[in-house]
Amino acid sequence: MSENERKQVRKKRRRRLRIGALLLLVLLAAVLAGAAAFGIRMSQRAKEEKDLYDSLIPESGTEPITLSYGSDAGNLFGKDVKVSGMVDTSKTGTYELQIELSGVTSFGKTVSRTYPVTVTVIDETIPEITLKEESIEVRDGTMDDLLANVEAVTDGKDGELTRAETETPGCYTVQTDADLHTAGEYTAVVAALDLDGNRAERSFRLTVNPITESMFPYRIRINRELNTVTVYSPDKDGTYSVPVKAMVCSTGAATPAGVFHTFNRSQWRSLFGGVYGQYVTDIVGDILFHSVPYYSMDKGNLEYLEYNRLGTAASLGCIRLAVKDALWIYENCPIGTEVEIYDDPENPGPLGKPESVYIDPESENRGWDPTDPDPANPWIS
Repeated sequence: MSENERKQVRKKRRRRLRIGALLLLVLLAAVLAGAAAFGIRMSQRAKEEKDLYDSLIPESGTEPITLSYGSDAGNLFGKDVKVSGMVDTSKTGTYELQIELSGVTSFGKTVSRTYPVTVTVIDETIPEITLKEESIEVRDGTMDDLLANVEAVTDGKDGELTRAETETPGCYTVQTDADLHTAGEYTAVVAALDLDGNRAERSFRLTVNPITESMFPYRIRINRELNTVTVYSPDKDGTYSVPVKAMVCSTGAATPAGVFHTFNRSQWRSLFGGVYGQYVTDIVGDILFHSVPYYSMDKGNLEYLEYNRLGTAASLGCIRLAVKDALWIYENCPIGTEVEIYDDPENPGPLGKPESVYIDPESENRGWDPTDPDPANPWIS
């Protein structure tokens, strides 16, 4: 090969190398451009996903939520929100939920976000007090008329509330500034407190009318030494000197001597020691006429061993009686009746001391007072 031919070959080789290098540069540029475009697309996707994630916030927020008892908890967070857990607004309390929100990017990617949310159901409704009358008259000085004027006390959550002597959750009280033995205008207040602390109050007017001597057909004398009760009616001069009825009773160490006037009564009463008395009439302070105690407010649940102690000093201070005698005072002696408690170890009274009934502890009927006129009394049948 001549020198000239060799030069031509070298020249062609250099041209091919330049073309190859140029093609390589073009290819490399294309690859770099594609990579850059892919990176841009991936960055756009990531940003869109992040923006969508950040935007997934519940309309109601994520702060603790308080609902009222009985309210509608449906669709609490919106229709597109998935909720794990449930809220029962028929029960007060705290509920822990998980809510999940989701969305789809323009690239078809689903993005989800979850939040913990606390929901508390509280009872804010106050009890409802229904009175029979806005104003009543009282002549015999008894709380029974005041209590009877309360038709109903109910709560939307707790149902019917029961009466108590002091304000207690789930109960109502009836209080008055009235002196039930002094004529005048007074106010009675019914206060109700439900189990969640919601309180309601209503008042009504109370008129106490004068009580005259002629309203009292009897006076009662109690001989605490011999445990007898004698009831007197007035003679033609109006003096209570005619003995009409004698009863056997049980007094106690705390039975006071003196002259008193009855001031209240109720068919059942809770007594000291977790027991109950039937046909109760208040004499003075905590001293009462009442039946021999029962273990519960059930006429068939009598403390029969205590019943067999009638005629002896067996009470803490109240005047225990057979049911028929406690009922007789309850029905025949108006509130305000005079009661004298005295001592005479020699003379039980002009009608003597009646015999008490003995209950056989082995009898199947022992839970009933034999003198109770209730038709369900097995001693009667």
